[in-house]
Amino acid sequence: MQAISIEAIKRDTGKNVARRLKNQGYIPAILYGKDMTESIPLAVEYNALQRLLQKHGRNVLLNVIVDGSTHNAVIKEIQEDTLKGKIIHVDFQRVSMYEEIEATVPLKFEGIGLIESRGGIVQHQLWELTVESLPDKIPQEIVVDLSNLEIGDTLFVKDIQVPDGVKVVDDPDEVVVSVLAPRESEKEAEEEAETAKENE
Repeated sequence: MQAISIEAIKRDTGKNVARRLKNQGYIPAILYGKDMTESIPLAVEYNALQRLLQKHGRNVLLNVIVDGSTHNAVIKEIQEDTLKGKIIHVDFQRVSMYEEIEATVPLKFEGIGLIESRGGIVQHQLWELTVESLPDKIPQEIVVDLSNLEIGDTLFVKDIQVPDGVKVVDDPDEVVVSVLAPRESEKEAEEEAETAKENE
């Protein structure tokens, strides 16, 4: 994975800082982690961060550039305004390229339509996995093909294939998805709808 650069500036701390940054098109951030004696309060341009996330996702290896110095980092946490859906703070964790880190990776499910066409109902238990790998090996997403599952089947964490160099941290026996049969009421509703169409 190639590191993506993002510029950051050091910021003041205290009251009204977030509002002042917002007016300038920035949001507060912080950099902490490997070989750092103390964290560095930062600010990043909101639109630049949004473009980066839209193009590369959250599990991206970063070069955070501060005052001409480059820090290898990952996005550890993003805080959002739950009402407005906007990012209000981001945590960058500095990492070593030679030490494994944990990350949360979303699951992308394929083949759901095929299961539903056979009458099955996909019940999700997990939407993401916690994995461990070197920073440049963290996948953006993990594709899970469900097309071979039948009604009554269950997919566990241990059944998911992950890229080389990536280790799953979650319990291998934890359920990811189950394929259920339609409930009787749903079957009856479908049959009634089909009967009504035939009588039209």
